Amino acid sequence: MRILTFLLTFLSFFISFSQNYTYSDIPDELLVNADAVVRLDKMDVVVEARDQMTVTSIRVVTVLNENGNRFVHASAYYDDGHKIGSIEARIYDRNGEEVKKFKKKDFFDQSAVGGGTLYSDSRVMYMRYTPTEYPYTVEFTDSYVTTNTAFAPSWNFIDGYRVSTEQSEFNFTVNCGIPFRHKNLNLDAYSITVEVSDSELRSSGTNLKAFKSEPLSPSFQSMAPHIKLALEEFHLEGVDGTAKSWEDLGKWMYDKLLVGQGNLDEHTIQKVQELVKDLEDPRDKVSKIYQYVQDNTRYISVQLGIGGWMPISAIEVDRVKYGDCKGLTNYTMALLKAVGVESYYTVVHAGSRKRDLDAEFPSMQGNHVILNIPLDEDDIWLECTSQVTPVDHLGTFTDNRNVLRVTPKGGELIRSKQYLDEDNHQGSKGEYVVHENGRVTGKVTIASTGIQYYQKFRNGLKSEIEKEEYYKEYWNYVNNLTLGKIEFNNDKQNTVFVEEIEIEADNYLSNMDGKLFLAPNLYNRNLIVPERSRSRKTDLVISRGYLDEDEFTIHLPEGYQLENLMEPLKLETTYGSYEISLEQKEPGILVYKRKLLVKSGQYTKEDYKPYRDFRKQVARYDNSRIILTKL
Repeated sequence: MRILTFLLTFLSFFISFSQNYTYSDIPDELLVNADAVVRLDKMDVVVEARDQMTVTSIRVVTVLNENGNRFVHASAYYDDGHKIGSIEARIYDRNGEEVKKFKKKDFFDQSAVGGGTLYSDSRVMYMRYTPTEYPYTVEFTDSYVTTNTAFAPSWNFIDGYRVSTEQSEFNFTVNCGIPFRHKNLNLDAYSITVEVSDSELRSSGTNLKAFKSEPLSPSFQSMAPHIKLALEEFHLEGVDGTAKSWEDLGKWMYDKLLVGQGNLDEHTIQKVQELVKDLEDPRDKVSKIYQYVQDNTRYISVQLGIGGWMPISAIEVDRVKYGDCKGLTNYTMALLKAVGVESYYTVVHAGSRKRDLDAEFPSMQGNHVILNIPLDEDDIWLECTSQVTPVDHLGTFTDNRNVLRVTPKGGELIRSKQYLDEDNHQGSKGEYVVHENGRVTGKVTIASTGIQYYQKFRNGLKSEIEKEEYYKEYWNYVNNLTLGKIEFNNDKQNTVFVEEIEIEADNYLSNMDGKLFLAPNLYNRNLIVPERSRSRKTDLVISRGYLDEDEFTIHLPEGYQLENLMEPLKLETTYGSYEISLEQKEPGILVYKRKLLVKSGQYTKEDYKPYRDFRKQVARYDNSRIILTKL
């Protein structure tokens, strides 16, 4: 009876929306700044039981150009607990005439994970279609039934930049009495309605115009209209859960996902205890155990277990010497416990653009796991998937965001490690000799900390060819550059990466009427100027600030002198500061000093132009020249 009801619902759902879609019917305002127009995006979600959720959807997209192909989304994922019921696609030309039809058997079926995954039951069915002309329209319909209700679908009314939406509908129905929560985000500025009762949420949006991407703007997710949903009682791969708060959710994770997974055999316990027997400071013990993990394991994705959330056991990781983020974090936690150091499995939403776990909306969130170790009112952080990252160093992948620390008493939302602007420091000290024929030869030492360390320390793993390519790109403003000796010192204990590079460059100076024109800033010019952004709509966001301090000694060619000493310059702005000076240390020797501070933060859209003006000034002065004349 349940299957019959589902089929009848499914058929009526799609028959009611079956029609042709002509390009000429699209409202003109939806074509502005758009690569694609979603003509209809409709999903019905019905929760029949704690362990049964049925989802039916139809999506119709008119693709306007090649860039719009990414918005078709004609694919469906499945695994053992997630069964595809029906899947179909139809292609229409600009006049709404059907030109091709894809049935279930016509879809490609392959593993949903990449080659770095050891094993997984996740698969994807997808449509492969190469358009012969634009615009064209895809009508994609699918349905699935899943036992996993921990991830109730959320709803995005707009897919991304440069796509508009003509009609969007999302309906969520609970037929089994389980309470659910929802959160509306960024809806007020749009034609979107939401109606909610104890058992149902119905929402609809019409004529939602495309976003145009702007440089240094907030993340799309933070601006776009969407709805979050979560069931307070859920099921995940054979395990029931209940969560009304982050504390509840963390307690469930600890009890159901971690308990029993941290056991180690006695031989391993004795081995690691022997490693730290002479160490008293817990920080030293953490360093020793982390190094042991880095030396003896490797990262590989493992997607089985409770929806990809349960770590494989510490005993298994110890045996096979590999694991994913969950397994390696759990293993490191078990080793630390064996030597008397408590640590906590911590869930984070990782990515180069910071994304917080929503403090106001407890639910299954995040895509990565790291390890948190509280010590003496301070926190140490470990990225257990890396064989090279130092202790207590988080880079742009996981820094400064809300994360969920999972403890035996429950979950705690805390902030991951944050680097102050001044902590992201690069100090350069160099020297170079200027030759009368325009050639320069020199050497520079560059020491980097904080996020600047994170951006560079893997350079030590590059091949000689890759190093040469890196520095020629780094100094792309220097023509005819030849690199000499390149040496690195990665001080992992103090988290400082030091580069020592020798360079030569022909024709670095230009000669005009016997005068030499020299750009004194040879080693660190910041010439990046953000794009112009007319009629800006979004705030200015500088995600991470930094501080550069430079000092270069310049040896002039014999018989030449500086025509005019460059006046010291100092710029102070809301967004940062910039200083340069050039002094004559002694005849024929100049000292160039530079300091650039860029301040992180979110500023108003009106701040974008003055910030861009500041960066233009920095670029201009970094590129400025002085004149050398013969004595």
